[in-house]
Amino acid sequence: MTTPLPLTSRPWRQAADVAAMTAILSEAWAGPRRPLVSSTPGDLEWWTASGGPDVDWASRIRIWELAGAVVGWGWINPPASLDWFVAHGLTDTLEEAVRVDILAWLADVARQDRPTPAAPAAPATQLTAWAADGWPEQGFLVARGWTVGDTLLTQYHQELDLELDPPRVPDGYVLRSLRGRDDIPARVEAHRAAFAPSKLTVEKYEILVAQPHYAYERDIVLEAGDGTIAAFAMCWADPVGSVGEFEPVGVHPDHQRRGLGRVIMRHGLRVMRAAGLRDAVVFSDRSNAASEALYRSAGFDELAIHRQYVTPTGG
Repeated sequence: MTTPLPLTSRPWRQAADVAAMTAILSEAWAGPRRPLVSSTPGDLEWWTASGGPDVDWASRIRIWELAGAVVGWGWINPPASLDWFVAHGLTDTLEEAVRVDILAWLADVARQDRPTPAAPAAPATQLTAWAADGWPEQGFLVARGWTVGDTLLTQYHQELDLELDPPRVPDGYVLRSLRGRDDIPARVEAHRAAFAPSKLTVEKYEILVAQPHYAYERDIVLEAGDGTIAAFAMCWADPVGSVGEFEPVGVHPDHQRRGLGRVIMRHGLRVMRAAGLRDAVVFSDRSNAASEALYRSAGFDELAIHRQYVTPTGG
């Protein structure tokens, strides 16, 4: 009789752990269920940079392993909001065991995050976790009494199997990639204007450009005549999974309603195709009519609706 291999988990320990987490995303994109994958390596690397240099990642990230191989991970955004992923191709029993463990960890973190004299903030009153309509995690949460919350994301998808003509750049603008670190302050300024209020800083962006799936040539911008960045799109590329993602895309408020978002996205799709990628994805807040319209105008189709499910913390 064969003894089942033990499922173990551990906290994040070092930057290389993010690479191990992104690897199972790449494997999923390379597998038979593509494009039904909830994120790309670019998401994790963007989250890493957005957190900044002083985050205690060991308290926010946990990794599940079977015989030393990563089979799942959980990523908590305080106070108790969960992003999670379980490797594709596991048995139903093993997938359920990983998901049970991840939710137990989330609940445990929420219980430990109680107010103290040194940190009097109120604790989380509910746990939240993401699940896409019709995907395995949705049925798992619903069966355990989780209910639909208010936040929805649209996952858009486009196959990169068509040759795209170069977009027409409006007069007075230059379409280019970031040249290097000297461009970072202007790039950050444009992001902060497009997503005000934003916590992005030059220091965080310098973490970003060091990520494995980042490349200056895929960080594209439209530069206005006065030298300011009017629009931008970061094109993440995963050559193993053969998928690209836009995260983020933005237009400076002074340059909106001129079609710049569509121009830069169509160029980004050409960049991804030139990199040999099969698919492109982008996520949108379902309530943001402008971004929903932009992504459709750039040729994307709706792939999935991701909902934030909630349950009480249980005191």
